[in-house]
Amino acid sequence: MDQYDIIAVIVGVMFTLRKLDTQSRNAGQHPNVDPDDFARWQRQGAAAYVPGAYASFLRVVFHFFYIRYVAHHPLSPTAFRRVALVVDLVWLSAVVTTLIRAHYARELRKKLGIVLEKPQPTR
Repeated sequence: MDQYDIIAVIVGVMFTLRKLDTQSRNAGQHPNVDPDDFARWQRQGAAAYVPGAYASFLRVVFHFFYIRYVAHHPLSPTAFRRVALVVDLVWLSAVVTTLIRAHYARELRKKLGIVLEKPQPTR
């Protein structure tokens, strides 16, 4: 496990939590928003985090099995680096794609007037 695996796990958990938070909202919490518009935002917001979350966790799993494979089937240093670079580039592009899609979902949320702050408890 290297430092990028740790970053990938943290990013994957963060994206998963945001996806679950988006899915846990319901239109009843926002009576001033049309339910169809709310559902559209919810689908767009939850779908935005899927590529980054999956890519982050799959990167860690791939890295684990790749190291085990290379221990039994030696590769040239160039081939080893190229495979690792391709996997890292795919992961990085998925994270960037997720951030861009999440930005558009956030813009839609602001446009619709959906506020995600937790209600303050009353005494």
